[in-house]
Amino acid sequence: MASNPSETPAGSHRGLRSSVRGLLVLLTVSLLVPALAATALLLERSNRQNRDQLEEQLLATARALSGAVDRQVAEGVAVAETLATDQALLNGDWKNFYVRAKRATGNRPGWVAVTAADGQQVVNTLVPWGAALPKTPPPAYMVAARAAGRTQVSDLRMGALAQRHVITVGAPVDIKGRAYVVSYVVEAASFTSVFRQQRAPESWVATILDNQRKVIARSVRNERFTGASASPDMTRNLARSNEGISKSVSLDNVKTRVAYTRSPRTGWTLVVAIPRADVAKVGVAAAWGTAAIFPLLLLLGVGMALFLANRINREVVGLVEDAGAIGEGRPLDPNKRGGLAEIAVVREALVAASHELEAREARQAVMINELNHRVKNNLATVQSLARQTFAKLDADQVRIFTERLVAFSAAHDLLTRTGWNEADLTDVAAICVKAHGEGIDASGPKVALSPHVAVSLSMVLHELATNSAKYGALSAAEGRVSLRWSLDQDARQLRLTWSESGGPAVSEPERFGFGARLIENLTQRELKGRSRFDFRPDGLVFEAWLPLASVQRWSNDF
Repeated sequence: MASNPSETPAGSHRGLRSSVRGLLVLLTVSLLVPALAATALLLERSNRQNRDQLEEQLLATARALSGAVDRQVAEGVAVAETLATDQALLNGDWKNFYVRAKRATGNRPGWVAVTAADGQQVVNTLVPWGAALPKTPPPAYMVAARAAGRTQVSDLRMGALAQRHVITVGAPVDIKGRAYVVSYVVEAASFTSVFRQQRAPESWVATILDNQRKVIARSVRNERFTGASASPDMTRNLARSNEGISKSVSLDNVKTRVAYTRSPRTGWTLVVAIPRADVAKVGVAAAWGTAAIFPLLLLLGVGMALFLANRINREVVGLVEDAGAIGEGRPLDPNKRGGLAEIAVVREALVAASHELEAREARQAVMINELNHRVKNNLATVQSLARQTFAKLDADQVRIFTERLVAFSAAHDLLTRTGWNEADLTDVAAICVKAHGEGIDASGPKVALSPHVAVSLSMVLHELATNSAKYGALSAAEGRVSLRWSLDQDARQLRLTWSESGGPAVSEPERFGFGARLIENLTQRELKGRSRFDFRPDGLVFEAWLPLASVQRWSNDF
């Protein structure tokens, strides 16, 4: 079966030989390439500058926050050291010292505790005077304060009495010959006030890490992450340097760009992070803002290029329409002229080609009609000779031979009406239906057949109908034949089924006659397919599978 050849997009093989195309390309390149190159360089430079500025801002924010934290710690140191000189404390007057310490920290977020060297608390303003106080192993900051003889700041720890994360400033003191530590204690969450005071952008996340890389406070989800360890990549960064800018992944599992700085006073690290996605947005937005002027500078040139492109496009579309008209056999208007010299030359060539094709088609039509006339005359002569030659033979044999010639001639008539291009399977089947009345019901999709296939398939249908009229369903008044066909695109084949019913009982013959052998020869050799006869008792079923061959295989070679 013939199929439509694949269409090659117009202009897919065209080069830059025409002056119009060369001019358009040259104009476009001369306008766009230098401007695009300059724009790309400026965009990259601007983007790099924006990233550098953002990183500098991150680091400056980290330093500012670190300084604010140091000042808050210094206030705690001042409180602890001042209370360590209180006379009531030095006299061992615990109750009086409790009252004085309570009054001194009334407006502050923390509380005061006094702890002996064995870890027994003797004063704690967090609870009422006289309440039972715990005894715990001396924490590290107390041991360090006594050993160094000066005030020490703890890392994040769990308060023995508060049972909350706290930071403690401890000042060593001797009271009546015994060693004590006066501590000013604040909740770790109190350091979040530093973040609010600095007012960093909302998407930035600030974190305070102690010397053990534990989170003291965080500007976002503080309660969730207080006490958590820093991420592995952040830990590696801190091991390399006390200050810097690097990539990281936050505790929220967000890819970030971070700036960090370590305080020389406490050893704590202040980390400020921004999502890398936000960094990219800031860079791109700023870069495009810098480059916004370039489209304005190119507007005049691009406008001219568009004007010329539209003009050329209209001319080319006209050529495409002319080519389509030639393909459809419609004449071209010789008075239509192109606005461009190159287009006009091409159109003149198309007009000349159109006239030549019209002349060729006229000559071809005359030749085909003459050929068909001669073929019909030859078939009529053969038919007349057959009748005279076989006059004394069996009349049925003469009739069968004559009918085959008629079927062959009918197929030729159909192809002549289509100009020997293609014939639809529905029309081929209609010839068979017309010859045998309403006993045949034919239906199926449209299938374009090459001349070779149409003639061969018409002979197959004729032999099936002749056999049915003589022995099968068409020999009975109630007999019916169902002719169906369908396309299987996956298997690339046409399936044709001839099914008889309502006729005399059928049995498989001992040997095939000439008609059956002719059918097999046509389907297998001529059509390169396969066929099967199924002699069912209630009627013959014939099936054929014919390949959907390529255009080259089924091209018109007559």
